[in-house]
Amino acid sequence: MDISQYLPFMNKWVNPLQNAYFFRLKEKSPRISFGLSIFIAITGILFLLIFPYLFLALPSALYDTVVHATELKDWIDAVIQLVLIGLGGAFSWSIYKLKFSLPTGLDVTKEKFPHLYKLIEELQDDFGKPRIDRIIIRDKYEIRVVKTPRSKMPFLNTRTLIIGLPVLQTMPPLYFRALLARRIGQLSTQHTPVTTRLYFLNDIWAQFKTSSRQSKNGFTKMLSYFFQLYSPLYQTLLMPLLQEEELEADSYGMDLVNDRDMVECLVYEEVVTQFLKNKFWPKIYHMAKRSKIPEFMPYSQMTKVIKAGITDDEISETIQAALKIDINNPAPIPALTKRLNRSEERRVGKECRSRWSPYH
Repeated sequence: MDISQYLPFMNKWVNPLQNAYFFRLKEKSPRISFGLSIFIAITGILFLLIFPYLFLALPSALYDTVVHATELKDWIDAVIQLVLIGLGGAFSWSIYKLKFSLPTGLDVTKEKFPHLYKLIEELQDDFGKPRIDRIIIRDKYEIRVVKTPRSKMPFLNTRTLIIGLPVLQTMPPLYFRALLARRIGQLSTQHTPVTTRLYFLNDIWAQFKTSSRQSKNGFTKMLSYFFQLYSPLYQTLLMPLLQEEELEADSYGMDLVNDRDMVECLVYEEVVTQFLKNKFWPKIYHMAKRSKIPEFMPYSQMTKVIKAGITDDEISETIQAALKIDINNPAPIPALTKRLNRSEERRVGKECRSRWSPYH
């Protein structure tokens, strides 16, 4: 059961279109915004830790209370402690029984995809050999990293690099390399500040929400009520930080390709994304409704359709529409305007550092 629909105040807080306060807070008081982000993240972690603590720490206190009990008040305290131990144990067991599913897709191995595997290994070398546990290809247009909890706590995780088949089919090799670098750079030990950890927590809390909702256990259901509120609230309150991490990821791509190519990559990615979303897939669905036998398999013709369908006019219209989006549009992926502005700032910064370098 989704309880957020019964809480009117949640609509105000978790609807990104109605809430730009946190962007203004980050601009005016970045330290306060960062401190708020840390506090919100710690809240979720402490919620998970409080139950094992009650179960493990209170028995000794209960023993002392019973041994030294002389009044009715002491026995009432003992009963309260016993109830807390029971609740701590029950909820700890519920957390332990949570099941997290790894992302599914076609496994990328050295034998099956030697060129792709070699490219990923080269990028790992460029970014200090960050650990990647699994690499899969799936049907969505995306390149991202998912951390799946292994210990029932958001500390130890299985890292899965997800590569969308449409990205492989539509992106030129140089752009594809840049998009891969964005994600591998996020895992690098050279680029893992606190903000990056907070960024990945957003997806981890969503997994806690999904896993707890699927359970039929009563105590786990009560856990799910917390995460149904906490997970969307976490994303909304930390939206400026999530966008900042996406902008920072763009810089990892710029570490491997020149500034102009990275800008073209961002623009081309926006054009392809909108073309697939607004034209390609709607047409495929329409064709599927008309006939049970498809005229062609979508992925087999995607590259051909993209090359023929993305005309100069299509590119111009898509870019103009993207540039009209509010620069502080509260979505996990920043507006194209913000990404291009940040890329330009980095380009100018590089030129200045090069010009003022004593070795220039």
